Amino acid sequence: MASTNKVFKGTATWYEDADTYWKSVPSSVDGMLGGLQVVHTPDIRDSLLFLTKLQTNHTLRTNYACDCGAGIGRVSKHFLLRRFNTVDLVEQNGEFLREAAEYLQ
Repeated sequence: MASTNKVFKGTATWYEDADTYWKSVPSSVDGMLGGLQVVHTPDIRDSLLFLTKLQTNHTLRTNYACDCGAGIGRVSKHFLLRRFNTVDLVEQNGEFLREAAEYLQ
């Protein structure tokens, strides 16, 4: 039991710090990328190439995907929804999810 407490010590603070940080970030592609919007295009391109290789060399079902830490849905819109029938977004920041509903239209 002592080792378990040691592993999880500070976990609440870590989540609180993450929550505080993400609440200070704009609900935009630039905000999701920490001001590095320039990486958006190569990120999506290379992710699509990677998934194409997986689909070519392995059986990969494309019915569902889950975008964890989805933010405003940047990855869902430009990558996951191109290859999967249904994508669920999981995000701790409610403002980002509200923005995602618009962004994904």
